[in-house]
Amino acid sequence: KFRMAWIGMLDDHTRQIIPVMHAGEEGDYLDTIKALAVDDVYEGKGATCIALREGRYVACNDIEHDPEMESWAQRALKHGYLSCIALPILKSGKVAGTFSLYASVKDFFGPAEIALLEEAAADICFALEIFEKEALRRKAEEAVLESERRYQTLCEISPVGIFHTDADGYTTYVNPRWCQITGVPRDQALGNGWLNAVHKEDREALFAGWEEATKTQRQSVSEYRFVRPDGSIAWVMGQAMPEKNAENRVVGYVGTTTDITERKKSEEEIKREKYLSDSIINSLPCAFYLYTREGKFLRWNKYFEKVTEYSAEEISRMKPLDFFSPDKKERVARAIENVFLYGEETLELEFHLKTGQKLHYYITGKAIKYGGQPCLMGIGIDISERVGAQEKIKETSEQLRQLAAHLQEVREEERTSMAREIHDELGQQLTGLKMDIYWLKEGLEVSDAPRQQQVEGILKLLDQTIYTVRKISAALRPFILDDLGLVEALQSHGREFQNRFGIEVEFNTDLREIPVSPRVGISLFRIFQESLTNVARHAEAKKVCCSLTRSGSNIILSIRDDGKGFDPEKTTGKRTLGLLGMKERILMMEGKFDIHSRPGAGTEIIVTVPLQAVTSINT
Repeated sequence: KFRMAWIGMLDDHTRQIIPVMHAGEEGDYLDTIKALAVDDVYEGKGATCIALREGRYVACNDIEHDPEMESWAQRALKHGYLSCIALPILKSGKVAGTFSLYASVKDFFGPAEIALLEEAAADICFALEIFEKEALRRKAEEAVLESERRYQTLCEISPVGIFHTDADGYTTYVNPRWCQITGVPRDQALGNGWLNAVHKEDREALFAGWEEATKTQRQSVSEYRFVRPDGSIAWVMGQAMPEKNAENRVVGYVGTTTDITERKKSEEEIKREKYLSDSIINSLPCAFYLYTREGKFLRWNKYFEKVTEYSAEEISRMKPLDFFSPDKKERVARAIENVFLYGEETLELEFHLKTGQKLHYYITGKAIKYGGQPCLMGIGIDISERVGAQEKIKETSEQLRQLAAHLQEVREEERTSMAREIHDELGQQLTGLKMDIYWLKEGLEVSDAPRQQQVEGILKLLDQTIYTVRKISAALRPFILDDLGLVEALQSHGREFQNRFGIEVEFNTDLREIPVSPRVGISLFRIFQESLTNVARHAEAKKVCCSLTRSGSNIILSIRDDGKGFDPEKTTGKRTLGLLGMKERILMMEGKFDIHSRPGAGTEIIVTVPLQAVTSINT
């Protein structure tokens, strides 16, 4: 009895009503409805738009005269539509479209017809919701199936072993990688069969832990071994998480089995290396230590504990500077900083023990990376015995030097005494003898020529003897040094050397005189004397340039020849007693002795003596 019916659905984004299905005499009526704007001010006055906007049915039993159909009346009458009704279609309580019907007579839609049509619209709404739920269910099922397929694919190609158990902990699934890792076929792994392949030493503890995890329904993590059919061992790390349903009840466990065999091998290798390094470190006959830049001790050996007498617990709480006295800490801190700046540092100093005792140690430090952070690795060698021996050697050397100085003084005193006795006693006696012979000569007859000649010969021999006595006396003790001073004594000896050996001696000085003590004066003179003697013996020189100058608080004596020179390095170990004697004399004066020479370039000796020593050392 309806001339036409159609269903339109609402586009939520554009707010347009779009016809999706129709029946009856439609003609081109719906062409004007397609993409109709529900909220349009003019066209939106129709029954369909009102039903969509207000969510209620709208009935019009006289389209020609109903004001709400004013915008649609002419088009409806053209198709023979005299009355109509539009009912909203709801989906999930929200207006989703309309169900519109048209009749060819007026007053068609009475209460009974409207009630039946509302029931029909409700059936449509119910059917749509059922369709929607069914679509969602199918989509959910497809998603679950897709998820299961993905899960299955992931499990099958996973690089780690995967297993699944029921709520009681019985295995229901293992993936191929699990079988590959453990060497257990899938059918033998189900239930508790996998336990048969677990190493017998791990089996009891593992099974007990797994039972406890399933009872308490908690996560399980453990490391254990599988024995493969070929006898090889596979270390694995097994992890299992409870699998819960929608009611939060545990329905099973999902876990992974990771092959950690290589890691275990590495750990064992590290343990062996650590044991070896600890054995080596603890066998060292010296202290070994390793600490961070902040001064936290990381490692040390047993010797370190033994020598410091601190326990391991005490050392772990200490800092490196705690082992040194306050006056040494700044030096040690500077050395530590140098290690981190330049890579290495060494020093010798006293090391404090727990008892307060001090030991001399030779300490080295080297910067290394340890545990990803910059650290200082060092060793300390006890050199107390060496230091003690050095002190004894130093003390003995000082005693020997004092003895040598004393012997030198005694020798010079004996020389002075001998020179004085020769000069005064023998010289006077020879002079008296010469005077007596002159007296005898005066008493001889002029005609006694043979006796005159004999006396003349005796007088010449006496002159030579007196000259020799004076020469021996001067060699034993240059009295010019006592009478005229050091400068004149050096100049005089230089002139005498030049006259005797024919080697030119040039002596330069800007000093008139130096108030030297007898001990220092004779030492400098002897050094000058020995240097010129060496020139005459070895240098083959033509000229010697000497100087005596003052530089600051030092007196400097220089003797330089133009001779053949030599290599000072090749004299090491040889019996160069002259040079050794000069060095010893300089050391007694707290001075410095330098010798510069090379083959073909002559030799220079430089003696530097502190002015304080020159004027203060007494015999």
